[in-house]
Amino acid sequence: MLFYKKLLIPDFKAMNIFVAFNLLFIFFGHSAMCQCDCPLHDGDFEEDQKAYINRSKWIREGSAGIDFKAGTSFRGYNNAWVKADKGWNAIRRAVLLSQEYTYVLEVFIKTSENVRDGYFGFWDAQQHPVSEIKFGQSSVYRKLTVKFKPPKTGRYYIFAGVWAPAQPAWIKVDDFSMTCPCPDVNAIPVDN
Repeated sequence: MLFYKKLLIPDFKAMNIFVAFNLLFIFFGHSAMCQCDCPLHDGDFEEDQKAYINRSKWIREGSAGIDFKAGTSFRGYNNAWVKADKGWNAIRRAVLLSQEYTYVLEVFIKTSENVRDGYFGFWDAQQHPVSEIKFGQSSVYRKLTVKFKPPKTGRYYIFAGVWAPAQPAWIKVDDFSMTCPCPDVNAIPVDN
């Protein structure tokens, strides 16, 4: 209850210390840029109402789809799946990226025990890998992260997929998110 009262009746001494600390940080602290969410809608597959990825903004390559309320998602009700019994199988989605920013892409993935050649990251417009990481078996969802600074502004793809290991394999994919710098929130000190 005491904490609640402090919020209603501010302690001006504490507030002055807080303001002074923040001013010192702005003038003498390291320069940092805020990270913002980029426009990547339905990275968690909760908005999609179609069981097949190729009917949504997500594109499937090989055998892929969306699990609806199957109890297999990392968070929420839905997740994407990719099943592989031969060749390359994946999900991908087009995104527009600017060459002046570095993007951070994250996803949560879990796999069957025989996955050895899973890949996640960015492709260029011709679907060539430009920034990717390899992943293997994971019986629980784990977060994967990749960074990418495009050499030119344009269309790229984000993706997650797997090469079949000569027997049936699967990956579950959930909560794609992408962050990029917020150019309009840089703190620039001004002389008065």
